[in-house]
Amino acid sequence: MSDGDRGTGAGPLGDIPRDAPAVAGYALLVGLLVLSGVVDGAVRVALAAPLILFLPGWALLSVLFPADRPTDADRPATWRLPLADGLGWVERCSLAVPASVALVPVLTILLAGLGVALTTVTITATLVAFVILMSAAGALRRTRIADGTAYRVPVDRWRAELRTRWGSAGRVDRVLGVVLAVALLLAVGGLGVGLAAPQDGETYTDAALLTNGSDGLVAGNYPEEIRSGGSADLVLTVDNRLGTDTTYEVVVVLDRVRGTNGTESLTVLERSELSRFRLSVADGAQARENLTVSPDFLGQDLRLSVFVYRGEAPASPSSATADEHLYLWVDVV
Repeated sequence: MSDGDRGTGAGPLGDIPRDAPAVAGYALLVGLLVLSGVVDGAVRVALAAPLILFLPGWALLSVLFPADRPTDADRPATWRLPLADGLGWVERCSLAVPASVALVPVLTILLAGLGVALTTVTITATLVAFVILMSAAGALRRTRIADGTAYRVPVDRWRAELRTRWGSAGRVDRVLGVVLAVALLLAVGGLGVGLAAPQDGETYTDAALLTNGSDGLVAGNYPEEIRSGGSADLVLTVDNRLGTDTTYEVVVVLDRVRGTNGTESLTVLERSELSRFRLSVADGAQARENLTVSPDFLGQDLRLSVFVYRGEAPASPSSATADEHLYLWVDVV
């Protein structure tokens, strides 16, 4: 096998496999584009799909199996999956996808176990770092095994075979070959986009009012009565599943209300704004804010409301304009 067929470079870096810097460079470039926000939407998903679904497995396989598959003349007579001998490009491509699909959940579990928030930034940075480190380690392993046995992407051989087959093929065969190649690229691209893109309904904001119980935070044991001059403690949680870091504005108000014409609609008779603040929540993360509510007027069946807005809240918040409206009924005596 010639150096050109083995896919090496020239000069001092001639022993470095061509795919290692290409894979690491692509991962780094996509990471920078995604984290900087330069690309978004379908372009972002298309660029990120290989980083999620292919490159982690490819880089790991280069570490685990640095050797190339032996030629047919050197293979045993009985067929077996050639893991002990090494992997060719077909096996590597076939195993890279399932390996990547298995690796991503493992990496996210490790991040969660280390107490790292699972956000777009942390997951992307982890994948980029993993691909770069594994590519470097795989390249190092391949440069240290016996000459001629390390796996190299056979780019030059592919080019020569393509020229030979293209030159001997008829016009119909050429057209069919192009159509098949385009269809294959579209199918693979569609699969990657479908797996990497968020599904409909997955982007949302979720908020909740909780209290501190004996077993931690619970959605219950809410205060029903607050003494005049006293206060009640609550915990507000805001989950950001919008696909981007978001700043929310929260408004806490106390309303005296009455029903309108026997219907469920309410008319606000008196309102007091108790607090207003902002929360910056990373994509995929949850923010918690301790609320100390101190009512400033008395009454029965008062509505304690918490309005959550993406961006700036209006001067007079309402359930019609808020992204989230949480409320409790309390007596202030």
